[in-house]
Amino acid sequence: MASTNMSIRIDSELKAQAETILAQLGMNMNGTINMFLQQIVRDKAVPLSLSLNSEQAVYADLLYAQAERAKGYVGRDARNVLEDMDKLIHNAEKTEAL
Repeated sequence: MASTNMSIRIDSELKAQAETILAQLGMNMNGTINMFLQQIVRDKAVPLSLSLNSEQAVYADLLYAQAERAKGYVGRDARNVLEDMDKLIHNAEKTEAL
């Protein structure tokens, strides 16, 4: 898969804070952005819950999950999710090294 460069403008303090948190999680900015974009493509949706009231967002997420389970959605095994995350991080770090 060919890779491309992407340039964005972001507040330097916000970037530093995010990098600190990602480092604590054993991740980097590049890998995290790639995971975010992969999820958008996979789900055909932006994986964000936008709300002025976080309680309402959590409640909406719970209702959505409940409706999905009622439709037969089982979910994914946590091990598979972690394996996919490891692969994405590995690929992103390989791309970053180029």
